[in-house]
Amino acid sequence: MKTTHAYVAPAIGSTQSKVSMEAWEQSLERYNEGKHLEAFHLLLDHLNPGFRAKYGNADGTEFHIPHGSILVNILVRDGRLEVHADFLRLPEKGRVAMLRQVADLTLNRLLLPRFRKEGDRLRMEYVCPLAQSHPHKIYFVLRNICHVGDRYDDEFCTKFGAERCYEPRVTPYSAEECARIVEAIRATCRETLDAVKEYDAERKYGYSWNVIDTAFYKISYFAQPQGQLSNDLDKAVDDMDRELPVAELVAKGRAFLEKLLATPGEQLAADLYFVDTLVSTKRRSSLANVQENMKDLYQEATEAIEAENYERSVVRILYKFYEMYFYNDVQDDINTVVARALKQSAGKPMEEASEILYAALEKLMDDDLEEDGPDFFSGAAGLDGGTAEAAAEQIARMQQTAAAEMQSQVARMQADMQAAMARGDMAEYMRLAMEFQQKMMEQALKDQQ
Repeated sequence: MKTTHAYVAPAIGSTQSKVSMEAWEQSLERYNEGKHLEAFHLLLDHLNPGFRAKYGNADGTEFHIPHGSILVNILVRDGRLEVHADFLRLPEKGRVAMLRQVADLTLNRLLLPRFRKEGDRLRMEYVCPLAQSHPHKIYFVLRNICHVGDRYDDEFCTKFGAERCYEPRVTPYSAEECARIVEAIRATCRETLDAVKEYDAERKYGYSWNVIDTAFYKISYFAQPQGQLSNDLDKAVDDMDRELPVAELVAKGRAFLEKLLATPGEQLAADLYFVDTLVSTKRRSSLANVQENMKDLYQEATEAIEAENYERSVVRILYKFYEMYFYNDVQDDINTVVARALKQSAGKPMEEASEILYAALEKLMDDDLEEDGPDFFSGAAGLDGGTAEAAAEQIARMQQTAAAEMQSQVARMQADMQAAMARGDMAEYMRLAMEFQQKMMEQALKDQQ
């Protein structure tokens, strides 16, 4: 890997989240005022400001909102909030095996909602009094139904021959765009496999692991796939994080890329389309969260450049940048900085690419997201003594700040859990407990790195 791999422009223009935080705050206020229906309407506005008018009735008591390959039906009647979504029709063959998998989903994936069997149909549902439809709880109910339904219906159709209850409303990419994306997927597979071959020959399995995982993130970034291709990429990413020897993980990742490269173009194109989603599978980005996630990378890249190991700097920054897009709906100002650096560094020798990518990383870490001229990355020199010292000082400050923020977050979360328990809100308590556990696990993993 003597030069950086090609940049591919994504199929969507903006990676920014559609959620409205103003509507979220208003939803909480209305619920606390006892205006439960208004609170729910504002929750929908929080998820997507256009969906309530687009998919609801005039009274605001009935909604049929598509999310990928499922349809989420919401009814407000008799003082209750009812949420349900048809999942799949059971196949004649493989029915028992599929029901076993559904039982596993019920135990391990669904929280408050449940599966219900009606004849040969399966549906997910949740019902509660409207007065108990706290925005936090209903948001997690909707997210749970959306993510389980859209994730596993494609898999069960492929695996068991199940049939859809709902034909998704999709807008396919144009023929030209499909051709561009399919060729880019193949080119990404080829250039990654070539790089892995080179790294494996040198027994640099860590580099191989990084470029393979980056390829998965990158394909997801520019292709924005749906259906089974999206599921396959998700699984490939998960497999790369399994507790196995690095060489074995590399072999699995390489096998997936080879399989993807051999996939017929029409099969890949079948999963390239636009579709409405009620609850994004990704987190809404914020500069603070991005900085927190990048601080270890910032130190690593700084040290690599000081040691003139430009390839390590490039490989790691590319990995983290594309990973950011995989897990987050990235706000426009961050996307402008990062996408420009990805484009300008493509096809460059390692030292030049390292300068461009590091300059973008510095802009993120320095809260510098203002628009600059078209060449603001060019000439970003390697680190001299003064720059390196300043960077080290900044890293130290950030680490101290992060530690203090972590302590504050823990204290705040514990207080919120106690408050939820005191008022008997077990749904909120369980949500907070799971969030707290996840936060602790994430911190433990960071401490081990």
